[in-house]
Amino acid sequence: MSTEIDSLKKEIDKLRAELRDATQHNDSSYYFSNEALQNFNSTSHIPERGMAAKTVKAIIENNHVLDFNQKLNTSSYVNVSFEEEEEAVAMMGLRVNLADQTVYPQSYKMHDTVVNMLAGLWHCPVPGDIDEYGVFPGAGTVGSTEACLLSGLALKFRWRQWYAKRHDLSEEDVRGIRPNMVISSCYQAAWEKLFKYMDIEPKLIHPAAGCFPEDAERVRDAIDENTIGVVCILGNHYGGQYDPVWDVDKVVREVNDAKGYQVGIHVDAASGGFIAPFQEGLPAWDFRLDNVLSISTSGHKYGESCCGTGWVVWRDREDLSEHVAISVTYLGGKADSYTLNFSRPASGVYVQYYKLLRYGMSGYQQCCDNMMSNAKFLRDGLAAMQSEGKPRFVMLDHGDEHCLPVVTAMLNPECNFSYDDIDLQHVLSQHHWYVSGYKMGFNHPLTEETIALFHDADADQTMFRIVVKSNLTRDMAQHLLDSFGEAFAFLDAVDFSKLHDFDSVQLRHKDQRTISNHC
Repeated sequence: MSTEIDSLKKEIDKLRAELRDATQHNDSSYYFSNEALQNFNSTSHIPERGMAAKTVKAIIENNHVLDFNQKLNTSSYVNVSFEEEEEAVAMMGLRVNLADQTVYPQSYKMHDTVVNMLAGLWHCPVPGDIDEYGVFPGAGTVGSTEACLLSGLALKFRWRQWYAKRHDLSEEDVRGIRPNMVISSCYQAAWEKLFKYMDIEPKLIHPAAGCFPEDAERVRDAIDENTIGVVCILGNHYGGQYDPVWDVDKVVREVNDAKGYQVGIHVDAASGGFIAPFQEGLPAWDFRLDNVLSISTSGHKYGESCCGTGWVVWRDREDLSEHVAISVTYLGGKADSYTLNFSRPASGVYVQYYKLLRYGMSGYQQCCDNMMSNAKFLRDGLAAMQSEGKPRFVMLDHGDEHCLPVVTAMLNPECNFSYDDIDLQHVLSQHHWYVSGYKMGFNHPLTEETIALFHDADADQTMFRIVVKSNLTRDMAQHLLDSFGEAFAFLDAVDFSKLHDFDSVQLRHKDQRTISNHC
């Protein structure tokens, strides 16, 4: 009898398992299955049993919808708009490993074509070895961070050779000497990685709060014989202003001539590389200047490619890009790799190539004009807002031309608001807009000490920015301005002084009242 009972129990357990499997793998069962009660984000282990494809897709979709709407994210510079055809192109590229140049020669040819197109856009002189290589010295990278790291390394290795020859030192001797790089305090995180990972000392130029670009004369004082190069940021991520590469080029030439240095310039055009070429009247900032040795950009920003796309172009292969080139033969044939990461999908290259052909010069021009126009519309709208007869904002960006389509401002200290720009960010988010507020301070890349971004503003002073991208239309911009108005209706009615140290806020603001855009 017990044997029969045991057999019956096993049969019941088997039927339960089959029922559980049937429920689990039924494509339409997720929302009334046991999985719907589980918090998959909190798990730290791979589940014992797999799930149906639609179940997993639904879990990921549910997480995604809890993010901000990417089209209403004015904090990020990254492109979020794709045509159906370019999404198909991106998916095609997921299966192609660009490191395998001999297996995917046509894909790599597209890569080289993009490098050549950008070299031409930035007026790079044609190298003497173009017939041998068929491509300008350059590479597609995983975003502009990798491009900046490669450029910094090339400058570092170039400096080592020069310094060893200048002081009659061995390569080993030079390795014990720490080089430095001159850069604005408005640098992006890519450069912090270079300083930390590659043992390079940053020599920071702190600009004024009302004029973000670095001062060329202060660059002169910062250069010494341990300087591997000067970074000029063509569109800093805080306010969108351009460092005056044209003025820095003159200073670098004068210092090199007077002291026998060979300091060069890297232009970090992460955002401006696809904007500045389409702005009339802007002074030469690219390879037309003799001391510009390399330029990097983010293809996924105003280049309109997909996330994870970057580019770097060097003036010369000899004594620059050759320092970071690695020759690979074990994949069949011979290929040079210029990137820190080896394997990477071709999606970014495919989409960049697609956009360059799809837009053409006239398309990028139209894109630039539209974004600059919408930025002006927002800038004018914010500048017109008042509180008790006083402007609500102090505008901090460069203005309507020769800069990125970015609107940067801070709440006017003279209005004595009990809230700050970060409170404004939080209230605007209730209207679905993400507008980033942040303090005018940062952590030093080596000491981690909190220091002021500007030489004339407190590190705790707040500000905010609106990045205008190609997906932002005029009616969306109007909705954003309306959202500011509704946000202030709430903020003005609430006393935030208990959330902030009111006395210190007033004291901090007292010295900020003269900040204005005087570039």
